[in-house]
Amino acid sequence: MEQIKVLIADDEPLIRRALGTILATDDAILLLNSVQNGQEAVEYCAAHDVDVVLMDLQMPIMDGVEATRLIKSSNAHTAVLAITAFSSDDYLVPVLLAGASGYLVKDTDPAQIVQAVISVHSGTAAISPSVSTDLITAVQRAYAKPAVAGDVADELGLTARELEILSLLAQGKNNTEICRILNVADTTVKTHMAKIFTKLGVRDRVQALIVATQLQLVDLNSYEIDPPHR
Repeated sequence: MEQIKVLIADDEPLIRRALGTILATDDAILLLNSVQNGQEAVEYCAAHDVDVVLMDLQMPIMDGVEATRLIKSSNAHTAVLAITAFSSDDYLVPVLLAGASGYLVKDTDPAQIVQAVISVHSGTAAISPSVSTDLITAVQRAYAKPAVAGDVADELGLTARELEILSLLAQGKNNTEICRILNVADTTVKTHMAKIFTKLGVRDRVQALIVATQLQLVDLNSYEIDPPHR
């Protein structure tokens, strides 16, 4: 099996070494390089084939949010996993909306960090349980404007089935679980998911949940985010 090619972006040398040591414990992961700011991460991704970027958020020259936005705009296949020492409204929602597929705190268990890298590479969101409450609060603060779910769904052209799938996403269900619950094929769920992303103007599940919460199409409080395990 081809290894997952990872880049670490963090301005602290000790953190870069520690993350590198953690990633080296799994043969499925290949650490390509480590850089010390967002600008270097953007330039490295432009010149190399990177599968996952472990992205710190507070860095000199260019922070992790802007770096994530630039990387995703040019390299849609590259997954970004934000990893930081803190959770803050100033970074949490912005980096997810910029295209990050996950958000971990640096005291996350090493095995969970490895699994998070594997998860975001496979297209599954990975969010540290310790920041799930902060995520809900941040989304609610960032999007305080009220909306009427029925009217919004009609305006966006979301079907009853697509709203059902969004609801299951908000409950933390993955594709396999959604297939089983709805008794449909995996390809059918993937087709619906692609249409949902297009109608909401997003790229992945995390962004879909954020925007759907903004529009009051789902209640993110019902989305119980477990440690990455898929």
